[in-house]
Amino acid sequence: MAFDLISQSLILNNGVISQGNCGEKIPDLIIYERVSQFSIWIALGLAIVAILLDQKPGKRVLFALALLPLMAWVYVQFVVDYSRLKKDIFAYNSMAEATLANIAEAQDRYKSEQGTYIGDLRKLYSHIGGAGGMNECVKILSVNAGFDHWRAEAAHVSSPETVIWDSRAGTSLKKG
Repeated sequence: MAFDLISQSLILNNGVISQGNCGEKIPDLIIYERVSQFSIWIALGLAIVAILLDQKPGKRVLFALALLPLMAWVYVQFVVDYSRLKKDIFAYNSMAEATLANIAEAQDRYKSEQGTYIGDLRKLYSHIGGAGGMNECVKILSVNAGFDHWRAEAAHVSSPETVIWDSRAGTSLKKG
């Protein structure tokens, strides 16, 4: 067990022990969709122009040029594993949600002590003890707190999506 912990940790240049593997950064899936759409239309347009062109060398060049966007379309359609990417994004978002759940617990603890929620993330870190604490692969993007409610937004460093937690969705321990 200790060997696993050491193998998963990385000693950074400044001597801090940190989790070395937060996962591979996943680009937004809309990028693949746009590449697919634009590449097929470009390939089709080049092929149509090549068909209408009367010069043989021009036809060959345009058909050859049409192969490049067609290969990009084939890559996006048949090589990219969307189901694995969606599962990975879901897992990363679950980690961000678990971190926000720990923040919710800290917010409730602080509210019971002080009568208000914490808006300062540095103060919030000192109240996060819980089972999981803060996941170092999750970045807290914002914490907005008022007297009677709070809202936080977090994202896993490898996920293209963000997770929002709003205490107005019932109690602060429920995701908004």
